[in-house]
Amino acid sequence: MGAWRRCEQCRKVLAAEAFDGDATTCTACVTGPVAKPRTTRASAVKTVRPATVPAAERAPLLGVVGSGDLEVRERRAKKAALEQLAEVHAEDYEQLLAAARRSEGLRA
Repeated sequence: MGAWRRCEQCRKVLAAEAFDGDATTCTACVTGPVAKPRTTRASAVKTVRPATVPAAERAPLLGVVGSGDLEVRERRAKKAALEQLAEVHAEDYEQLLAAARRSEGLRA
């Protein structure tokens, strides 16, 4: 049974006679033309991705459903304005809220 070795250049497993003594490359690789490196189409294509731009900080949406609807956006703007007004005039807001609850028959 003959001895087999792997060529370091072409990576083929060849009989020991294909090598010169203790050489790690076969005689075909040493004497033959230089082989072009193999590339696959997938590795030859380079994908360039644009740099990601950090998203601008957005205010949290109160309701995701219908966020683009004009009526919903109007209600959202009104609610935000009322919340700001309630913070600025807290005492007046509490009085108005208590009066509105009493008129609806709720606890003040």
